[in-house]
Amino acid sequence: MALTHLAEVQLKRGRLEEAGGALERAEAVSGTTRFTARVRGDLCYKAGGFKDAARHYQDAVALGDETGWLLVQLARCRLRAGDLEGARGAAAQAAEREPESPQPWVVLGDVALREQRLDDAEAMYARAHERAPDDQWAYAKLVEARLGRLPPERQEREIQVLLRTTGRDNKHLVGVLARLRGAQGDPEEAAQAWGQRADAGDLYARKQQGFALRKAGKLDEAAAVLRGCLAADPEDRFVFSSYVSLQRQREAWEELRVALEEALPRAGSRRGAFYGALRKLPPVDGAP
Repeated sequence: MALTHLAEVQLKRGRLEEAGGALERAEAVSGTTRFTARVRGDLCYKAGGFKDAARHYQDAVALGDETGWLLVQLARCRLRAGDLEGARGAAAQAAEREPESPQPWVVLGDVALREQRLDDAEAMYARAHERAPDDQWAYAKLVEARLGRLPPERQEREIQVLLRTTGRDNKHLVGVLARLRGAQGDPEEAAQAWGQRADAGDLYARKQQGFALRKAGKLDEAAAVLRGCLAADPEDRFVFSSYVSLQRQREAWEELRVALEEALPRAGSRRGAFYGALRKLPPVDGAP
């Protein structure tokens, strides 16, 4: 139990390799339990291995974990892996188990949206909002679904009104605005919106800002933003690959070398990728 709690703490600190090591020691002592299965699912989810995460969450369910949150995580993983029917089933179970929670209804809305059932998606998001009016994520999903029904020229105007009134403190609405601008072919404005949210300390928004700046052709700014994201989360494979390819595009070899070497001690499970990228760098001027 103590080793599994240690793994959970290391996972929250972003130390995936250490979390995996603690889990292996825990399972060597007492085998797989519903607790170790859940934490291993969390570990795979954090690493982006959604099929593996779904398998471990399913193991936790089979071993007796009856929490609605676990079923929601299972549904999210299945949705990320493209298993819409499996996602719908897990989310429906979660809604049945904890009907007042907004999370299962949000996932059911996501499934409906993926299937282009726009009326059903809006209805599911509305149920989530009804159950938790203060849940900013559920409200933002409902707003995004309703915006899709408006003409493009009205969409930004409507969300700007919300950001000045009822949704002014909702960081997720800023994300909706950023995605809207990106979908309308304006990555520079999308980056500006993501930056508003990132300034409040949101690392996810900072990453999206970096991606949008690169798409807008602002390569120097994108490199600076993504370098900070890599330093904050060295095990994010998408940030790593985007930053490395961007610096190669800029031929900023020394800048790339320094960034990789600084982040390497905390790269955990991605350490091999860091060493590989470092080996591919051209030699330093004057080196043999």
